[in-house]
Amino acid sequence: NFNTYYGGSSGINAEYGDSFCTNTRFRSMAQLCLLTLAVLAAFFALPSHAQAPEARSKFFPLGTDGTLECTWNDVENPEDIQLVKWTFKGRRLREGKRFSYSREGNSHRLHIKNVVKKDKGTYYCSPKVRTDQVLGDGQLVVSVDKARLPTPPAARNLQLSEGGTGSINCNYAEAKERYGLKHFWTYNGEKLMSEDMVHEGSSAMYRAYTDEEGRDWLALSKLDPEASGNYKCNYKYPDKQIFSMQFNINVAELQGPEDVVRNVTVNEDRYTETLSCDLSGLAEAGISSFRWEKDGELVTNDTDERIILRENGYTKMLEIDDLNAEDHSGVYRCIAELPYYPVALRFNLVVEESRKERDFAPWSVWSSCDKAGKKYRFRTCTADGCSDYYGFVYEVETAACDE
Repeated sequence: NFNTYYGGSSGINAEYGDSFCTNTRFRSMAQLCLLTLAVLAAFFALPSHAQAPEARSKFFPLGTDGTLECTWNDVENPEDIQLVKWTFKGRRLREGKRFSYSREGNSHRLHIKNVVKKDKGTYYCSPKVRTDQVLGDGQLVVSVDKARLPTPPAARNLQLSEGGTGSINCNYAEAKERYGLKHFWTYNGEKLMSEDMVHEGSSAMYRAYTDEEGRDWLALSKLDPEASGNYKCNYKYPDKQIFSMQFNINVAELQGPEDVVRNVTVNEDRYTETLSCDLSGLAEAGISSFRWEKDGELVTNDTDERIILRENGYTKMLEIDDLNAEDHSGVYRCIAELPYYPVALRFNLVVEESRKERDFAPWSVWSSCDKAGKKYRFRTCTADGCSDYYGFVYEVETAACDE
């Protein structure tokens, strides 16, 4: 009967055990009874088991720093976990140049510096506890490869104006911080350096900075058409891959106002004509230079001895003496160069040939020579309106007497 009951059940109830141990027919087996009860007591008093950390897979890009974590949530007092032994490929990982430990509550971490391909594999975290609680080992499977870069966004096209400012930015803060990315800006494939100039052929300036939210900015100022081009916001991964966001910037040249036009018609008989322009209204705009042009060619005091350039403060004058229809007719421009475009006053000057041969009577004969050795002749205007047109009616010509 004993063999039948005991062998047939692993869960002997108390009633059967009591009757078995007090049965007078088996008093000689008292020691066996006591041993059986001790086994049963030990069976029900085994230490409780806390759930082991869930097995997980982790991916680390080459060259980055990785962190593995094991957490035992069933442990009431985190101090009960004395230490955690980390092993990889049968070897215990001790703290040093590449590996370090940290803990926070029931979570224990292994930090791996500068992950390489040989770090690929299965890692185990084995806890040692102060109590009789039994904790399971954690298992983490690590894969290592080049970083998985996202698909870059389409290039943005921006239209800016000469002399103005503009800013571009890219938000890659999370990846930048997580993987320790190095950020830099490029213009047409060339890295922007610290000189603050976009490039040698442009006067445009730049300033690169990162705001409080981790966005990277490029602020552009003093823009000119030469600053147009392809700008890239680049992030270099430890495995030397580069993620870029592109901006195509076009800086439109500022177009100055159309010339202010004045049509001027004079006759050779006027002898002298003065073209004048007042630039005082442009003083605050910042006049960098000034010049006169005739038919697109620069005019100076050496251009024609009959042309004299004068000025009085912001008033610029071009005076023509001994007017000649063929030599002096043309387009004259008074040009003031402002910071981003020129402003001009244009004179369309027409010099008509002399009318005197038609309006005046023939010359008189020369007079006798006077004591100063001069001789004279006269003629009179016979056309209507001579006084208004010429300002005189009689004309006198003087010449030196022959020796």
